[in-house]
Amino acid sequence: MANKVWEYFLNDDYSFSVTVDKSGRKTGKLVDLKKKEILADDMIQKVIPESIPNLLNVAKVVINAAWQDGKILPEEKEAFNNAFKNVAFTDKQRAEIEKEFVKPAPIKELIRNIKSRDEQMLILETSILLVIADGEFHPTEKEFIDLLVKTFELDTEDFALLYRILPDRAKKYIIKEKLHEGLNIKIDEIEVLNKFIPKIKVQELKHENVYFNLMSNWRNRRIRYSKVKSY
Repeated sequence: MANKVWEYFLNDDYSFSVTVDKSGRKTGKLVDLKKKEILADDMIQKVIPESIPNLLNVAKVVINAAWQDGKILPEEKEAFNNAFKNVAFTDKQRAEIEKEFVKPAPIKELIRNIKSRDEQMLILETSILLVIADGEFHPTEKEFIDLLVKTFELDTEDFALLYRILPDRAKKYIIKEKLHEGLNIKIDEIEVLNKFIPKIKVQELKHENVYFNLMSNWRNRRIRYSKVKSY
């Protein structure tokens, strides 16, 4: 059986993955992406075991976001499971996830464990994409997003960065549902930000794409949410 991915890091030149086998042994693999060359594939690594438990907390909050319209579709759960299938969750942790699909834990209880800024940004971005993936924006979904915004207490610069990352379809809801007021972004600031947003073709917004984007963003979240003065 193949090792499970524990952590994954990526930049323009290299990728570094850490996998864990059945006995819990972690090894690292370093790849030169430009030369397409494996530089080392059995590096013994001491990895701080924060990644998987924190990803579990993020996953629970994301499931809670998906519940805000009152239902979890079978295809939505299947997409979630496909995105997370190579994550080294224990049987106990996967059982916790299954419980969330049946009856989600109170959101205030879940977000109590979300402390780092990059995880808060990841949850906000993913939750906004999830709640509009079905083409609707329910009042309970807006309340959910507003609660996250209020609880995380991110600054204006963070929300501006988040706005720039979101696809056009999501930006429309930011204005239409007055989410920008909670995000502390003014209309004139949005007009300025729009001038600096690169024209990127975004995949059709489906639950499956949102979950896979979550996994990609999780692996590279510190790079994705780095504060770069570009506007």
